Amino acid sequence: MAIEKIALVNIVGLLEELDDTLLKCCESGCFHIEPAVKASQGGGNSSGGLRLLNEKNPYGEALKKYSQLAANFDIKLKETPGADKSPEDYIKLADEIEQESAELSKRRQSCSQAISELESAVLQINHLKGLDSDFKRIFSCRHVTSRVGKLPADNLPKLDYYNENFFFVPFETGRDVCWGMYFCPTSEKGLVDDIFRSMYFERIHIPDYVTGTTEEALASLDAHIKENKAELERCEGQIKELVKKRGQDIQQGFTVLKRLHDIFDLRRKVGASKDKFYMKGFIPEKKSDEFEKLFADMRSVSVVFMPPDADASCTPPTILKNSWLTRPFGMMVEMYGLPKYNGFNPTSFVAVTYTLLFGIMFGDLGQGLLVFLGGLLLGKKLGKAGGMVTRVGLSSMIFGTLYGSFFGYEELLDPVFENLEIDFLPLKIFKQTNFILLTAVGIGIALILMSMLINIYIGFKEKDYEKAVFGCNGIAGLIFYSSVVTGVVGTMILDIEIMSPPFVIFLIVIPAVCIFCRVPFAAAVKYKEWRLSEDEEKMTVGNFIVENFFEMFEYVLSYVSNTMSFLRVGGFVLSHAGMMLVVMTLMDMCSAAAQPFVLVLGNAFVMVMEGMIVAIQIIRLEFYEVFSRFYEGDGKPFEPVGVSFSTQVE
Repeated sequence: MAIEKIALVNIVGLLEELDDTLLKCCESGCFHIEPAVKASQGGGNSSGGLRLLNEKNPYGEALKKYSQLAANFDIKLKETPGADKSPEDYIKLADEIEQESAELSKRRQSCSQAISELESAVLQINHLKGLDSDFKRIFSCRHVTSRVGKLPADNLPKLDYYNENFFFVPFETGRDVCWGMYFCPTSEKGLVDDIFRSMYFERIHIPDYVTGTTEEALASLDAHIKENKAELERCEGQIKELVKKRGQDIQQGFTVLKRLHDIFDLRRKVGASKDKFYMKGFIPEKKSDEFEKLFADMRSVSVVFMPPDADASCTPPTILKNSWLTRPFGMMVEMYGLPKYNGFNPTSFVAVTYTLLFGIMFGDLGQGLLVFLGGLLLGKKLGKAGGMVTRVGLSSMIFGTLYGSFFGYEELLDPVFENLEIDFLPLKIFKQTNFILLTAVGIGIALILMSMLINIYIGFKEKDYEKAVFGCNGIAGLIFYSSVVTGVVGTMILDIEIMSPPFVIFLIVIPAVCIFCRVPFAAAVKYKEWRLSEDEEKMTVGNFIVENFFEMFEYVLSYVSNTMSFLRVGGFVLSHAGMMLVVMTLMDMCSAAAQPFVLVLGNAFVMVMEGMIVAIQIIRLEFYEVFSRFYEGDGKPFEPVGVSFSTQVE
């Protein structure tokens, strides 16, 4: 398929109509804005009397308040129509709701924090149930210092080796930890603290509000926790009432201000001169009339359409133009990188090759049917991926029929082919292993040759003769690779003597020399004379030979490795059949009652695991063995302006 034709749009008007113009551009859904002034033009942010409108967004602060209110009230912000107030009223309303909610939020936070602290104190004091004295009396001693905490149970006997004035009272001893308290004279607390620190004693701090014995303290803490929880519940109820009262206002205020905020942000790419504005961007050419009509009622605004390459300061973006059948595979092209405008759109090529390879590597009529149905059912949730799944599922069904495989049953379709009198089908994978592996390599050779042909087409289109004629993927590379493959196949497989001296000289040696000297040859063809760049003029003959020798070696190695890489296609055909053979063997070893479960679980496991691996491996083949020969993916995505109702605010 091709790439969507686009047009460069220049929009000029009075500044008083700028906001309405930007709103129209957003509503169109097809306007890709470009900076009206490049920073490199004339220095700074001005050029030819134009300046960029780098103004502070007046809606940012209020929008942040609405986002914070929504976070405090657990409101999921979304676009909500029906606003009946002006933007200024919604800015004031944000302050009003913030004041109303501030006290409630503060009380809720205070209660939550108090509950957390009280519950933490309960956990600590629960380990001190052996203490019957008043905490306040213990900690108020002037001449005796006490510490509460825990230390490893293994270190407890080691305390007996010290003769300093202290004693340790254990309250709760577990397998790993001993909880307790130690006492010492205040004058010696530094030394004693160091001793216990060396024993890995971890001190805990009893809150000041804990008084009385352990039992009294726990009862008091429990009462305080219940009191704070009741207050928290009252606070939550009041917040719910406020949300019920103000929730719609928050949603509508956010909607109005987010739209104005995003539109105002676009002013950063608009140029201004005195009382006029200037903006430029791209739209699909087919929507030119529709786009122009949007500004028909604006007296000062004029719209001018130009060719996409009319302005050298901006690069035209790319919109892939694909048919319904191939459109889902556009996500793979986007993953690798879009083609540049007026470049080659490989989506159709990817769609055909990916679908074909998946069916070959994952051929099973029953499993393919489930994949196909899964793609149909989950199509809306998966988006483009759902479309890919349906297509590869259909391919899997077709090749599964050729293999005669239905959920691992390899003999089930044999009677069908017998009735049709088709002797060579179904393909018995384990009986035709060599045929499958050789076919896989043959498919790889065909794809590599097709990739080279595409590269030659692109090279001539771009008038890049080094790429189209003399490169390793150009005409010279095509002749060299196809001749070597023909010679190897004829000599080693068909037992035909092809590698005659004329064949080697004209179809292998001369193309290899063209690839070796591709740079000077391409310059001679383009400029009608032998012209070299400054770097090439400085290069000696020896350096030229060494550098190009290693590059030539790399090219030859890539031909071999890329071709052999397609053996994985045949390998996965054998792998899939082998895994299903294991499933069928396990099923035969089980009882009749368990066999259906083994069959279902085995097929599910193979579908999930091998399906994912096959999908990833084909992506690798597409990107490394195919795309690397002709595709660059350095295009610019088409990003129409619009309002995003996200809570992220800069």
